[in-house]
Amino acid sequence: MSALKKVRFAFDHHSASYATTWPELAREIHRLDYPLAWSESHGGYWVLADWAATKASLEDWETFSSDNDLDGTRKGGRGVTVPRQPYSLVLNESDPPVHTARRRAEMPFFLPKMLRHWEQVAQAHLDEALAAVIEKGSCDLVRDVIVPTTARTTFEIVGWDMSRWEDAAFSAHAAGFITPGAPGYPFEEMARLRTTFRQMLADRRENPREDIATALARAEVNGRPMTIDEGESMISALVFGGFDTTTSAALHALIWLDRHRDVHARLIEDVAYLNNAIEEFLRMFSPATGIARTAMRPVELGGQRIEAGEPVYFWLAAANRDPRKFEDPERMWLERPNARDHVAFSAGGHRCLGAPLAKVELRLMLQTILARMPDYQIDHDGIEPYPSLKSTNGLIRVPVTFTPATQGLVGAVA
Repeated sequence: MSALKKVRFAFDHHSASYATTWPELAREIHRLDYPLAWSESHGGYWVLADWAATKASLEDWETFSSDNDLDGTRKGGRGVTVPRQPYSLVLNESDPPVHTARRRAEMPFFLPKMLRHWEQVAQAHLDEALAAVIEKGSCDLVRDVIVPTTARTTFEIVGWDMSRWEDAAFSAHAAGFITPGAPGYPFEEMARLRTTFRQMLADRRENPREDIATALARAEVNGRPMTIDEGESMISALVFGGFDTTTSAALHALIWLDRHRDVHARLIEDVAYLNNAIEEFLRMFSPATGIARTAMRPVELGGQRIEAGEPVYFWLAAANRDPRKFEDPERMWLERPNARDHVAFSAGGHRCLGAPLAKVELRLMLQTILARMPDYQIDHDGIEPYPSLKSTNGLIRVPVTFTPATQGLVGAVA
C-alpha cells in the first residue's frame, strides 16, 4: 500500500464540547468522502464512523486488538480506551483464546433461562423503587427509580451483599462521569469496593453460591485457575460498567417519550412494537459512545492507511447514525426495519454479554413506568447530563413529576 495523507478531524470525546455537540460532529465526519479521520488529541488516534467497517473490524480481533500490553511483552496493544489506561481490564482488554476462556465463566448467567429469572428480579426492584415514590408525585428518575432497578439487579447477579448496594451503586455511577483527579471522584469508595470484591472471591472458593463471584472464583483459564486479580477485574467491569449503560438508555428513552405521548399506549400493549422501539432508542441514544482497538498490521480503509500500532477509536454513536446504513439516520423511527443492526453493544467477540439482559430491563422499565406514571412530566431544564461522555452518554439527574397514586394514578404498585 502506498503512503497516504491523513484526513484530520478536530475530535476529543473527553471534552466538554463533545458532550454537547457530538451529533453535529457525527454529521461532519459523515460528510467526508469516507468517515475515517485522524484526531491529534491524546497523542493521536483514528476515528472511524462507518457502520460496515466498524462491525467488520470489531469482529477481526487479529487485525484490531483489544490487548493492553502495558509491559511491552506482547504485540504492543494499547487497550480499549483513548488515552490508554495505566492498568489492564483483563476481560475487555484481552484477545482470544484467553478472552474466550475468561468470558466463558460468565456466560451461563446470561442464558435465556437465567434471563427469565433476572427479569423477575429486576421487576421486583422496580416495583419497590416505584412504591417508595409513587405517593409523592415527584422524584429523580436517576437516583430514585432507574439506578435502584439496574444496579440492584446487577449486584444480585454478581452476588453482592444487597444490604450495601447503595454505596456501591452510586460510587460506580459517579466514577462514570467524574474524571479521576477531579473533586468528588470516589477513589476511596472504589478502592474499598475492589477490596471487597477480592474478599468475595476468596470466600467463594471455600463457600460457593450460585453467583458470578463463585463462577469466577472457581473458573479455569486454559487449564489454570483464574487468579484473584483476574476475577476482581472482571467483577469491577460488571459493577462499574454493567448497569450505567442500561440506565442511560432507559433515561434517554423516557425523556424522548415525555414529548411523544402519542406512542405510549401502543408501547404498553404491543410487545413487538416495544421491542423494535428499544432497538431504535439504542441506535439513536447509544449509551456506550465508542471503543478503541490497536491495529496489529497496516490496513487501508476508505483510502486511508492505518499503520500497525496506531489506535483506532470505533465511534459507535456515529456509526449508528451512518446514512450509508440507516435511512434518514437522525429521525427517530420506532418501526425502523433495520433498527436492530445498531452497534450500541459493540460487535464481535467483545459484544456486550449483558445485551440481552439490558433489553429485558429496558422493556420492563418502559412498560411499567408508562403504565404506572402515565402523566409523568420531566423537567427538561432540570436535566443534568454527564459533563464528559468519555465512555457513557449518561445523565446525573432527571427530575420528574406525576399524579400521586392516591389521586387516581392508573395501575397499582405491587
